[in-house]
Amino acid sequence: MKNKLRKITVNTIEYLYLVSDQYHSETKTNTLTVKVFLNGQKQTPLIIKFMTVEDYVMGQPLKSGVKLMNKITGSEDEINLNKPKYIRQLIVMGLKKGWSGFNSMEIQNGLDYLRELGFQTGQLKPEYNE
Repeated sequence: MKNKLRKITVNTIEYLYLVSDQYHSETKTNTLTVKVFLNGQKQTPLIIKFMTVEDYVMGQPLKSGVKLMNKITGSEDEINLNKPKYIRQLIVMGLKKGWSGFNSMEIQNGLDYLRELGFQTGQLKPEYNE
């Protein structure tokens, strides 16, 4: 499978990002990874990992789309990390947490990011299925 960097502009600054996922058969979980680079700065990406359950029919729920309740807006939104709208929100949150595009940061927990955006993430956690 070819992973292609996509462009996105946030606050007039151009970033490149890629969304990939990896299935872990031993735990029946899936890790979706979002890597964001400031254009021209490939050594210092923002890396956000989402460890989720694997949906047997749809695969990685955050790549195929999953409805999550948002406590802030009171609405149910379909979250699909292939949509730039959500990538933009992740970048803005990464910037608020101290990533500039020029500095390294530890790998970020994507479910924490979603919770900070107001989403209820319980159904995505691996232990939810047990």
